[in-house]
Amino acid sequence: MFLHVIVLDAILLLAIVSHSSGGTYELLVADEKLFSDCPNQAVGTLNQHGMFDLSDLNRSMNADGVNIAGSLTCAWDVQPEDRVEMSITLLYFDRGNWQSTVFSLVSKDFCKSMYDEKQYWYKFWTQHVTNSADVKDKCVLYPGTKLQLEPFMLSLRASTSGPFRNGRYKARIRFIAFDQSGASRQPNICFEIMGDIYKV
Repeated sequence: MFLHVIVLDAILLLAIVSHSSGGTYELLVADEKLFSDCPNQAVGTLNQHGMFDLSDLNRSMNADGVNIAGSLTCAWDVQPEDRVEMSITLLYFDRGNWQSTVFSLVSKDFCKSMYDEKQYWYKFWTQHVTNSADVKDKCVLYPGTKLQLEPFMLSLRASTSGPFRNGRYKARIRFIAFDQSGASRQPNICFEIMGDIYKV
């Protein structure tokens, strides 16, 4: 559910950094496409394209940040009454291997907080959904729902309150739907964003 992302994953990675570190940091995205697949996933796990049709999402990068415009169309085929759990794990690339860090973020019921002004993803993402009044109740649970975004500049820079290690990071974003009995429903969603974080 964040999310990715729409640059949901970039947004949420920066939110983790700004929530838990110190100084001013900038995320330099490693891939212009922003999103990448999670490696070695179980059968039945889909990537960002399983959650959203991104064909109408325009992304362009320059020295100031990422320009975002267009729309996202929900594609995740789960049930409207499901509860969606979103989790983000931050990993650091060290000596040829990805290492877990202590930084993580979990929303047990993403649909209740998707448009909550107190949440990090609202500032960086969902406040820019211009048709939120029409789609708010649908969350990401109705395939075909279009989230229309106003053009905005996503600046991947944040001021924080403690030290943070420079280097290559990736945020792994997962969405899991649970039916009314509490059982997880397939397919799950997993995607990543990778980039370098530097103190500026």
